[in-house]
Amino acid sequence: MKEVDGSPETGKEDLDPALRLEAERQLRAVPQALDVPNDPAALRLHAQIQEHELHVHQIELELQNEQLRQTNLELELTRNKYMDLFELAPLGYFTLDRNGVILEVNQTGCNQLGLMRERLNGRRLPVFVQENFRTHFAVFLRRVFETMQPCRVELTLVRQDGQTFHAQVDAVATPTLEGTPPHARAAVTDISPLKEAQEAISLLNTTLEERAQARTAQIQELNDELEALVQSVTHDLRAPLRQINTHASRLRDAAGQSGSQTEQDVQEVMSAVDHLNELVGALFSYFKAGRQRARFFPVSLERVMADVRKGMKTELQARQVSLTQDPLPTIYGDGRTLQMLFSQLLSNALKFSPADSPVQIRVSTQENDREYLICVRDNGIGFNMRHKDRIFGIFQRLHQEREYSGLGLGLALVRRIAMRHGGRVWAEGKEGEGASIWVAFPKEQGQHGQKLNQTSLQGGKTPTLRP
Repeated sequence: MKEVDGSPETGKEDLDPALRLEAERQLRAVPQALDVPNDPAALRLHAQIQEHELHVHQIELELQNEQLRQTNLELELTRNKYMDLFELAPLGYFTLDRNGVILEVNQTGCNQLGLMRERLNGRRLPVFVQENFRTHFAVFLRRVFETMQPCRVELTLVRQDGQTFHAQVDAVATPTLEGTPPHARAAVTDISPLKEAQEAISLLNTTLEERAQARTAQIQELNDELEALVQSVTHDLRAPLRQINTHASRLRDAAGQSGSQTEQDVQEVMSAVDHLNELVGALFSYFKAGRQRARFFPVSLERVMADVRKGMKTELQARQVSLTQDPLPTIYGDGRTLQMLFSQLLSNALKFSPADSPVQIRVSTQENDREYLICVRDNGIGFNMRHKDRIFGIFQRLHQEREYSGLGLGLALVRRIAMRHGGRVWAEGKEGEGASIWVAFPKEQGQHGQKLNQTSLQGGKTPTLRP
């Protein structure tokens, strides 16, 4: 401190003139304190009050300083915590400008690109983008700053040592202080393991699909050979059967005596030949139905059932039949073979219902997420559930032929047609209480990739679903 004209100086030349002028202006704006009293006692009291006020202000300042130190400490701890999270995050965090220049990067980002922070800051991130992705990244970066919305892109990055890795970049542009351009914060995720897993799954799916196609082709070839064999056998059997029938007729005529043992034997031979002819014809029809080319279109089962009922009008009117049905859906299938399926189901219900009792046949529908379920229930003789697996077999009969005629081929044909439509069949029943034959058709046909809208199941509450 120095004196000028006997007054102390505080180094005015060291102060900012503008700050001094502002301080003087504020000082002049403060109202002047009350005049100091001349009375010594009052003067001492005034001094004591001023001293007390100074002590109070000093304590307040110390408390404020302590609070400020505590706040600064908490801020420092918080900053260190988030810096640790920033540095040790499993993602690479980058701060970029509009040109992709790296302004800030965490340690994970440094490890991803294989360079120290000092060598990354100031460099352009597009330099580390694989060449065929650079235009794509430039468009992405421009979209980030134009939309100011979170954006995502997948590309390939190149490390300093030349190794590449697949990366997912999520970025969003954020405003900065007034007068400074915005920058983008980008998170870079190494998705190489995910890509490798996807490629492995894709390769596995391709391999499985090829194996499935090869197995399907092999099965189809074996099935074609089997059907060709059956057709050949059934065709070749017809000629010898006709010859046996012809010679048996001649033997019967030569026997002469009506009711003789020889005539009876010949008659049994001829009956057996006729039955064998029926079996051969049925087997031929069964395999022929499977080989016929099916044309799949949306088919209304309501219309199919109407055609079946019209075709069976004579059979239905010949007996006391009560046939009721729920609204039926539209499925993807072949109308001709579906008509054959429902015809076999109704014929089966009629056949195994006592001829001297009223027949009740109920066609009901249910559905689940994947299938439409059609049930044809009758009040006939039913069956023992122990034989439920035999009921759909070729030439499988659960009752004596003298009681119920037929070759045991109807439900086998139902199963074959349902399987051609990607469906399934099963049966439920109880002896003396009727039977229920279930057919499930898929809502989504795999080979066509279409899902039909429900067009007929209207009204009424949703029924309980069957397995």
